[in-house]
Amino acid sequence: MKLLLKQYLASLRERDELDVVLPDVLSAIGFTIISRPMRGTSQFGVDAVAIGPHFRTGKKALHLLSIKSGNLTRAQWDDGKQALRPSLAEIVDVYIETRIPPRYKDLPIVIALCFGGDIQEDVRAQVKGFTDRNSIEGKLEFAEWNGDEIAGFMLSGLLREKLFPKPMQGSFRKALAFVDEPDVCVAHFTALLSQILSAANDDHQSRIRSARQIYLAAWNVFVWARDAENLDAAYRAGALSLLWMWSLCREHVVGGKRAKELANVVENMISLFRLAAHAYFEQHVLPYADIEDGLGVSVRPSDSVDVNLRLFEALGRVAVHGLWLLQLRERLAASGDDGIPEVEEELRKTLDVITSTFSNNHVFCEPLRDDHAIEIMLVGIFLVQCGLSEYFADWIEEVIGSSTYSYRTNGHYPCILRDYADLAAHPKDVEGYREEVTAGSILYPTLAVWLAVLERDDAVVELGAFREKHMPHSTFQLWVPDETSEQHLYRNCAAHGTGIAELALDDPKKLLASVIKEITEAPEFFELSAVNLACGLSC
Repeated sequence: MKLLLKQYLASLRERDELDVVLPDVLSAIGFTIISRPMRGTSQFGVDAVAIGPHFRTGKKALHLLSIKSGNLTRAQWDDGKQALRPSLAEIVDVYIETRIPPRYKDLPIVIALCFGGDIQEDVRAQVKGFTDRNSIEGKLEFAEWNGDEIAGFMLSGLLREKLFPKPMQGSFRKALAFVDEPDVCVAHFTALLSQILSAANDDHQSRIRSARQIYLAAWNVFVWARDAENLDAAYRAGALSLLWMWSLCREHVVGGKRAKELANVVENMISLFRLAAHAYFEQHVLPYADIEDGLGVSVRPSDSVDVNLRLFEALGRVAVHGLWLLQLRERLAASGDDGIPEVEEELRKTLDVITSTFSNNHVFCEPLRDDHAIEIMLVGIFLVQCGLSEYFADWIEEVIGSSTYSYRTNGHYPCILRDYADLAAHPKDVEGYREEVTAGSILYPTLAVWLAVLERDDAVVELGAFREKHMPHSTFQLWVPDETSEQHLYRNCAAHGTGIAELALDDPKKLLASVIKEITEAPEFFELSAVNLACGLSC
């Protein structure tokens, strides 16, 4: 286990990775975190500050952390502005003299040299010479926290608190071993999440420990998947972790000091998921967006169904990435932060990817699964907020045209099948088969509602006529949450919600009015904790 953790730490980058994980590790083993890494302000060599036991005496001491990634080489020691030696000199010459709050002035100081790997032997003498010259026994001393030491913190502290008890360690190891086989990895990771939540008790310490378990497990999968250059497992594990952690913490993230502690872990998990989503976008989508059928070829399919399923999956992920960016832009604007241009550039890139992939991959007009309505809904919410309503409406009309034509000609029309083998064999020329696999639909009514909202009334009426002539057997319906959704939504552990089935596709205005009425009379959506609480988090 220690070797796994050390390899994980050595793979972390400095910014937004090791400097995020390390304070959480220290907090979990009893340190009090005074400050965390910040962007945009000079910290004079200090990445984080913590109060904890002195490494020699065990008495309370002020720890000033200077954090670097990987191994400490000669270049990383004394070459450039980001080198460790200049940072340590700034701590000694400036930070200690001017930045330590008065209430901590009397504490002995430990400057911790933190890195995920090891000190290379050709630089150890220089490091020792610097620390010996600047040490004052009992007042100012230096500690080396390399990957082995930090992994030891995890084992002696977090694992002593049963962060990964033995029954969980099997699932954890298997998830890491199969990061290049995403389905297998996610199966073991889901088993680990189930074990973590099953072991959680209804008290703060148990909840915070379980949340940290989830967070650390997701970090490990992300780093190992990144090294394997297959971020599908990392994305899925991150999404599951965020949802399961929210299920665990949602009733306890508002209130006093304990609630803030729990909310911080949730915020860190949100940041990790966004990091995994951005990495997935950059590695698995962006390079292929401008190439004709590029995304489809990148899937390396064994069957055409692979292309359809994987591309709609990727489309939904890109849309979610864009929605997070919109939320981030809103928060930065509210706080007056100067990072908005970077977010705007990332939004532009995301929009370009969606429009390019639509142009270069005709499969996006031919959804195979009826529940691809979910990905289409996500894309719609994103594009409409970005001012591309007409573009989105044109795409919807193409989807309807291709899908209804495929149904009439017994082609690859949308169906309610979920199993891969069944989808690969779809369609079948068997009596009653079409009626069976289209017994219900959320796809067509979702498209109809969007067209009604975007005032494409003629297209709605045409879809209604198609349904009446060719699919009268199918129950067109929309899903809305009910009073049980809050309990089951995040872990998808039971059926929940209710359906709106009486939809007037022959009258767009009546259709829209009926949907609005249902939403107005069913307030459960606005009572979901993810809606009325998550917006208060700082990520």
